[in-house]
Amino acid sequence: MDNFWNERYINEQFIWGTKPSEFTVLCEKYLQKNKVKDILIMGIGYGRNGKYFTEKGYHVDGIEISEEAVKIGKTFDPKINFIKGSILDLNIELDKRYDAVYCCDIMQLFPRIEQKIIIKNCIKNCKNNGIIIISCISNKDILYGRGKNIGENSFEIKEGHIMYFTNEEQIRNIDEELELIQIDYFIEEGRNRIYGIYKLKNKWSKNCT
Repeated sequence: MDNFWNERYINEQFIWGTKPSEFTVLCEKYLQKNKVKDILIMGIGYGRNGKYFTEKGYHVDGIEISEEAVKIGKTFDPKINFIKGSILDLNIELDKRYDAVYCCDIMQLFPRIEQKIIIKNCIKNCKNNGIIIISCISNKDILYGRGKNIGENSFEIKEGHIMYFTNEEQIRNIDEELELIQIDYFIEEGRNRIYGIYKLKNKWSKNCT
């Protein structure tokens, strides 16, 4: 997958533009309310959302598999600490735990078994009572049901292009270690999305930071 993304970034550079997503702007108000200071972004790309957070005064670390995206990102926003690696790496455990872990608009790229790994890595790097934000392409999206059905809420939209959609039940029961605080649907860039905001409770001992 890293070769695929490297080629895309080489050819397209700022694939999604330089402005943050509307959802990022919406979430920042929630982070501010909850006095978040440190954010870990899973699959940060070149940091279009990360830059919005650093400009608001947050410390941002981001995990990204593509070397090309990291190169672009370090120039785009030197304040972001880019961590070269895969969000699917089961051994990924950083030197600190974060007030918030942000995992948005990437789940549709991964089958369920890999989505569970990503969620566990979010949990692994989040503080007790920390916030985890996850958004996904929902099963209400216009593309849902198109192409070949290859599994639950999963369709090969066209040859070689598989999308994994998420429904409300999956968001509500995403992981037993997470307490759901907020859930809703929203539309952005023509895609119908669903998100969950969670709190992680009582996983780490008081000696862990």
